[in-house]
Amino acid sequence: MKIAFLIELFYPHMAGCERRFLEIGKRLAGRGHELHVFTFQYSRNLPNKELIEGIAVHRCAHSNGYITPNGSRSLNGVLKYSLATFKELLGQSFDVYYSNQWPMLHSIIVKPVASPLIQEWCEVWTTDSLKIMMLQRILKRFNHHVAVSEFTKRRLIDLLGLREEQVSMIQNGVDYRKFRYASENKVWGRIIYVGRIVPHKHVEMLIDSFRLVKEKVPQAELHIVGSGPSFHSIKAQASRVKDCFVHGFLPEEEMLDLLRSSWLFVLPSEREGSSIVVLEAMAAGLPVIVCNYPNNAAKESVRHKCGVIVNPGSNFIASAILQFLKNEKIWKEMSDNARRFAEKHDWDTTTKQMENLLYKVSKHAD
Repeated sequence: MKIAFLIELFYPHMAGCERRFLEIGKRLAGRGHELHVFTFQYSRNLPNKELIEGIAVHRCAHSNGYITPNGSRSLNGVLKYSLATFKELLGQSFDVYYSNQWPMLHSIIVKPVASPLIQEWCEVWTTDSLKIMMLQRILKRFNHHVAVSEFTKRRLIDLLGLREEQVSMIQNGVDYRKFRYASENKVWGRIIYVGRIVPHKHVEMLIDSFRLVKEKVPQAELHIVGSGPSFHSIKAQASRVKDCFVHGFLPEEEMLDLLRSSWLFVLPSEREGSSIVVLEAMAAGLPVIVCNYPNNAAKESVRHKCGVIVNPGSNFIASAILQFLKNEKIWKEMSDNARRFAEKHDWDTTTKQMENLLYKVSKHAD
C-alpha cells in the first residue's frame, strides 16, 4: 500500500503522538509499504524532505514559534501547515490517508483531496456544549475513525454521537524487548515521573507528595524527566526538596535506564489520552499511581490491577507511595500484573492492527 500519514509534528520532535507514529510507521515500512509523512517544519535546521527509518518525511511549512511558550500552537502556524499540506497532496495519489487529531484544521482542509481518510482521536475531553456541537459537525465529514483507547472510543460514541461501527480502536504499544531484564537492577524507593512539564500534568503536586514521603522514608528519591513551559518553576520547587531530581529531556536510552531501575511510576495528570510512558513503566515492572480525574484515560490501564487510582491531592498520592514502599507483597503482585499487561501491547501487535485497518479502508474506499 501507498500510505500518507498527516501529522503536525514528527521525529525528531518526540512526544506521545510522535512516538506512536514513528514506531508504527517504521514497522509498516519494514513490512514493505510505501509510507509518507506530511508534517510541519518546526525548525529551519530540519530538511524539507528526508528518509527516516524507511519513512519518506515531507516537511510542508515553517513558522517561527509554532509551539508557543505555554505549550499551545500558533494559529498562524496551524493555518500554514494545513494549507501547505493540502497543496502538497494535490496531484498525488495514495491508497489511504491517516490523519492525527491535532491540530484538526489540517484534516478538514485536506479532506477534498485525501480519500479515503481515517481520522485518529487521542482524546475527547471537552464538556463544553458549543465545542461538542462544533465537533459533531466536523465528525460528519469523516466516515472512518480510530480511538487510541477504550476510554476515548466510548467518548466518541457517547459524547459525540458516532456509531460503534464507525470507530476502531488501535491502542499505543511498547517495545517489550527493551525491558526484558528490568527486574535485575531495581532501586527500592526510586519514584519516577516521565512526561511533559505542563500545568495539567500537576508535577507540582507530585513534588509536594514526595516531601511527605521523605518524612517517613528518608531513602526515597524522585526523578522527574521531561520538559515544557512549567520546567523552571518545577525545577525551583524541586530544589527545595532533598533527593528530588529534575532531569529535563533525556535521550531515550537514559530515560529507559531510569525506568528500568525505578520502583514506582506516578502520573498525577488530569488529562491523558493513552499514555505510552505508562505502558513502558509497566513493561519495566513498575506499579503505576494515577489520579482520579474525569478526563484521565490512563485510569483504564491501571484498573487491570497494575497500580492504584487515587483522589487528586498530595496526601492521597503520598499514602499510595508509602503503601507500595512498605508492602513488598502488594508491590510484587502489581509489578507482575503490569509486566503481563504491557506484554500484550507490543508495537508489533499494534502495527498489525493498523495494517489490517488500512487494508480494509483502502479496499472499500469512499
